[in-house]
Formats: sequence, C-alpha cells, structure tokens
Amino acid sequence: MKKIKEMKERSILLVSIWVAVGFSVFGVSFGIISKSSMITFDGIYSLLSVGLSYLSLVTLQQVESIKEDRRFPFGKAHFEPILILFKSVALIGMCLVSAANALSDIYSGGREVSTTPAIVYATISTIGTLIITQLIAINNADGKSALLKAERNEWLGDAMLSFLVLVGFIVIVLLDGTNYARFVPYIDPAMVLLASSFFIFIPLRSLIASGREMLYLGVDEDLQAPVDLIAKSVAKKYNAEYKLRMTLSGREVSIELNFLVPPSVSLSVEDMDELRRDLYVTASQLTERCWLNIGYTSKGSWL
Repeated sequence: MKKIKEMKERSILLVSIWVAVGFSVFGVSFGIISKSSMITFDGIYSLLSVGLSYLSLVTLQQVESIKEDRRFPFGKAHFEPILILFKSVALIGMCLVSAANALSDIYSGGREVSTTPAIVYATISTIGTLIITQLIAINNADGKSALLKAERNEWLGDAMLSFLVLVGFIVIVLLDGTNYARFVPYIDPAMVLLASSFFIFIPLRSLIASGREMLYLGVDEDLQAPVDLIAKSVAKKYNAEYKLRMTLSGREVSIELNFLVPPSVSLSVEDMDELRRDLYVTASQLTERCWLNIGYTSKGSWL
C-alpha cells in the first residue's frame, strides 16, 4: 500500500512537471505576442516551477529510498525541508526581480499591450492552473506530503496570478477610449508589481515552515499530545520521571524519550520493547515515518 502511495506521489509530480512545461511555453509565447510583461512574468513563473518540480521528484526518490546510505546514517528526511527552502528562496527572488522591473516600466511611462491575445491566455491559464491545483489537493488530502503541499501552493499562486491577469486586461478593455485611457499603459506593469508583492507571501510561508524544521524546533502540541499521553501512563506505572523531545523533518518525526526510573524498579527487555511498540504505533498514525529512540536510566544527569 505504501509503495502504491509513493508511485502515486511521483506520478503527480511528473504530471505537474509536464503541465508546467506546457504553461511556460504558452505563457512566454503569448507574452511576446501581446507585449505584456505580466503574461511573461506568468510564463517565467511556470518555467521556474518546471525546474523546481523536477527537483521535487529527485528529492522524493531520495527520501523514499529504503537503501541504507553510510553518508546519511540518520536518513534523508531532511532533504525535503532543504528543497522547500530552496524553492521558496527561488520564487521570492523571482518576485523581487519582477517587482523591480515593473517599477522601472512605470517610471518610464508604462507599456502598451495587445488585449485580445492577453485575455485568451489569461482565461485558459486560470482554468488550467485551477484544475491542476485541485488535482494535487485531492491526491494529498491527508496533507502528509510536504512536497505535494508545496507543489499545490505553487500552482495555487499561479492560478491566482492568472486570474489577476484576466481581471487586469478586462479593465484595460473597459478603460480604453474613455477619459481614463491615459492610465491604460500603467496597468500591465502595475499588475506585475501587485502580483509580485502579493505572491511573495506564498513561498515566504513555506520558507518559514521549512526553516523551523531545519532548526529542529519542537513540534506543535497537537502532534506531541498522543505520544506524551503514553509517556505519562508509563511514568505513572513505574513511578518514574520522563523527558520527551520531538522534532519534525519533512515526513519524518523524530522522538527521543528518556525515563528516570527509581533504582528499586526492575524493567525487563520485554517491558521496554512493549513500550517501544506502543509508541511506534501511535507515532505512525501521526506522520508517514518515525525515528524512535527510548532510553531508561536511574541517574538524573542522563535524563
């Protein structure tokens, strides 16, 4: 079942890559035809997504590989937040550069745009990107794949961007020939500036989330609560104290649980393994993978 899920995840990323290739060629071509920097921005956004989606696929193959690698004795789960961090920085950088170019166009008097091909592009792009966004969301309904979640966020950003383009060019058509026609050349670069300023927050949110994982910050209380509940019951059973540490890296949760057991209490290996089994079952319900380490000591300095 797990193997089928992994194949499904790779298949979705492959679909995302090929669709992004199509949209990037489509966008850049229509950007040149319509002389729109906004459409060109949308096409380049899709083109950048192609490379980032391919990196997601390569990373997924590494993360899901069960072959032991001596270079990474603790696994490769950290590859996922590293990739998401890189993707986020790339998208943020693109938004900043596009915003700077838009400001330059505004200061130089704006840009004339051919509205008919621009509206055709924006309509097709909006519908297409929304379909892909929904497809990825449906196939990651449990939210356990951070890669698919990041992929979905990229497509959602592209869909919102395309819709903004559509609205903007409809406004251009409505204003053309009116007393406000003098503002028409500024609409295209203004849309780029607005889009860049707004869509920078989507990768910024992913950047913060992946940064938290790379810094090994503690998990949310909701994720920790089930494991903490078992630890409390064991501590009560053996009149012991405990210290629980949990971190999340990509799709893997790491749990370190140490018990300070009174010298008078005797624990068998079977007792220890039973606790490990209970904790592993609970942790497996929280996330896809689990790295579990449980220690027992009678000295407080080791807790």
